[in-house]
Amino acid sequence: MRIRLPSRVIVTVAVIFMHAAGNAQQAPERFNVDLLKGFTYRALGPYRAGSWVTSFAVPDSPSRDHLYTLYVGTRNGGVWKTTNNGTTFEPVFDGQPKLSIGDVAVVPSDSNIVWVGTGEAYCARSSNSGDGVWKSVDAGKTWTNMGLADSHHIARVVIHPTNPDVVYVAAMGHLFSPNAERGLFKTTDGGKSWQKVLYVNDKIGAVDLVMVQSSPDILYAAMYDKVRLPWHYELGGPESAIYKTTDAGKTWARLGGGLPTGRIGRIGLDVYQKNPDILYAVVENGNRRPPTAQEAEQDKRRNAPPAPRTAGNEVFRTDDGGKSWRKVNAGYEAALNKAPYSFNQLRLDQNDTETVYITGQSLASTNDGGKTWKGLDWPSDGVMPRAFGDWRVMWVDPLDSNRLIFGSDGGVNISYDRGKTSHHAYNLPLTEFYAIGVDMEDPYNIYGGLQDHDSWKGPSNGWAGEITLTDWVTVGGGDGMYNCVDPTDSRWLYNNREMGSMWRLDQKTGVQTSITPQRPAEAPPPRFNWTPPIALSPHNPSIVYTGAQVVFRSLDRGDHWQEISPDLTTNEDAKQHGEGFISYCTLTTLAESPVAPGVIWTGSDDGKVQVTRDG
Repeated sequence: MRIRLPSRVIVTVAVIFMHAAGNAQQAPERFNVDLLKGFTYRALGPYRAGSWVTSFAVPDSPSRDHLYTLYVGTRNGGVWKTTNNGTTFEPVFDGQPKLSIGDVAVVPSDSNIVWVGTGEAYCARSSNSGDGVWKSVDAGKTWTNMGLADSHHIARVVIHPTNPDVVYVAAMGHLFSPNAERGLFKTTDGGKSWQKVLYVNDKIGAVDLVMVQSSPDILYAAMYDKVRLPWHYELGGPESAIYKTTDAGKTWARLGGGLPTGRIGRIGLDVYQKNPDILYAVVENGNRRPPTAQEAEQDKRRNAPPAPRTAGNEVFRTDDGGKSWRKVNAGYEAALNKAPYSFNQLRLDQNDTETVYITGQSLASTNDGGKTWKGLDWPSDGVMPRAFGDWRVMWVDPLDSNRLIFGSDGGVNISYDRGKTSHHAYNLPLTEFYAIGVDMEDPYNIYGGLQDHDSWKGPSNGWAGEITLTDWVTVGGGDGMYNCVDPTDSRWLYNNREMGSMWRLDQKTGVQTSITPQRPAEAPPPRFNWTPPIALSPHNPSIVYTGAQVVFRSLDRGDHWQEISPDLTTNEDAKQHGEGFISYCTLTTLAESPVAPGVIWTGSDDGKVQVTRDG
């Protein structure tokens, strides 16, 4: 049925809408980016903790530069440079759009020319992509993008020892999807144009590359076959392999001769430059092997039948330029097997063919060619034993084997006695925050959860008008995540670490109480995200929320919990049992409306947004 309105009603409605539109146009903006121009930023800290370092570059010459200049690539903090052996560091890459660094390299024949490959060269779910390669011709003062923007993750930049225009780039490509711009690239005109010289397919990337300095037409490349999905990680495949060229990349041969095949993951390489027929490789072997007698006994004590194990990282050596390889480690060193997708860097002492270093939780090292190893346990009994672990990158001075510069999730460490002692470059202001919180004190305090470095609290201003090292204190452990403070009484702090462990800290007494919610024995266990959410009710901060696949609520500061929702994720069974110890179909965020009590919103990693309006 059609309804006909009187003309005066239509006119009245039109006038009302015109008036409303006019008011909307005249209403002042509540926020404008120009408002931010009045703010200036200052470094607050925390100090000394350090964070994930990805790459080092040291000039070959002149001698003073070799001794005192160091470029440091970081996971999320750009490139830093020191010209006084670490007394001070300055950021030299902050003006660029992408600050995740895969590799840094200085031209051997001209220390003013520096190359940076962006996009960290790891396969973590949190890995950040880059925008190709950058070049500086004035030692880092200015930069020019030289292409390969779709490569996303650059693992190596290798430069000809005498011709600065010849550069090779090992690109891993997209982490979660296929793409064509991956493999090994070469320029002969200083980056104006690029040629793809080694390519397998749109899923296989290049993860390592070494050049024989005395014969620069000879290079060895490691190709990497893996699958990364949000809910599954396939560590390797048949296309992971070592390739060799003797004609500057025109042709390549895939090497065998004793190297494992099948389910192979990340490979790290180095060549002994004084005798380049000698190479070492650390190979992630994902094939299955029978349990050792000790492992079978462990299974028996758990009332389980002896189960096959993944072979794990294996170290190989060739003395004939890759024609034949022999395994030099036992193959069961557990410390070598922590997440090879974000470790597996290998470096040789260029003055001793028997000394090898490999990154991992500890720094694994051998001084007898692999017969015996140190640094396989934590705390470490090997190189740099007092330094922070999770080692990611190494530089061994080819002119002085006592001088080591190694990088970890704790930053940069320098040794002058072959790793017996080391100096931590604590003045390099690097930190990776998961989340930030504040309290309502005056001056207010800032709280943050750090990657690998606990949760911290620091003031927005110090008693002397500045914030110093001693002003920051730890307030939680692990990979610190969320920190939520009661806005009405900052005595009460709630925080968590990876995978859901949760605490309440009484900041008056210093007592920390575990308040991790549990489910009934008959229910599926809580499925927490790596960074589980915490929220306090804006209407009553004694009410605490957290989420797994369901929402938990406590009415008494975490002493008791209720489940107040069903599973709010897609709950796809096929996405909950993938390899790689990934917790998926989990809640990643939640919040209660500040306007209406009981209106609660959630979001999950599988794309679901849910709301309740009745608490």
